[in-house]
Amino acid sequence: MLVRPALLALALCGAPLLGCKSTPPERETPSRTCGDSIHDLAWMSGSWRQDKAGSTVEEHWTHADAGTLFGVSRAIVRNKTVFFEYMRIEARADGLYYVAQPMGRPGTDFKLVRCNSNGALFENPQNDHPKRIFYQRPSAGRLTARIEGNENGKAVAQDFDFTRM
Repeated sequence: MLVRPALLALALCGAPLLGCKSTPPERETPSRTCGDSIHDLAWMSGSWRQDKAGSTVEEHWTHADAGTLFGVSRAIVRNKTVFFEYMRIEARADGLYYVAQPMGRPGTDFKLVRCNSNGALFENPQNDHPKRIFYQRPSAGRLTARIEGNENGKAVAQDFDFTRM
């Protein structure tokens, strides 16, 4: 948010007629932070795959555009789809949200609480599992994900280590 110097003086002093002893900076410039734009998460785009002991998990993310990234995931065990999920990350007035729809159920929102050029943490403390969803891109060819939450009163976590397809 851009703050004009006169408004900053009002905020710092209460009113200009009260004899403000400190002067505000000459010019405030808005600082852009990670999470201001869907494009900050463009590094998630692409097709990703994890192969592990007879199972495969895939995630496919569209490119970041028009305030959204769309994703779909599936888990395959012994040549059968055992789980699928629709995902989207969308820009809203109060930030970016990851919306998860496992098995096509209604969406659950997770707000972006922290990000940088290759990592993003989404949280929903009211949800049992997961409460936190963390994505990271350690290199151009890898994407990791971690979900954390509670099941039956115990803390649980699941990690995914994807390679680019």
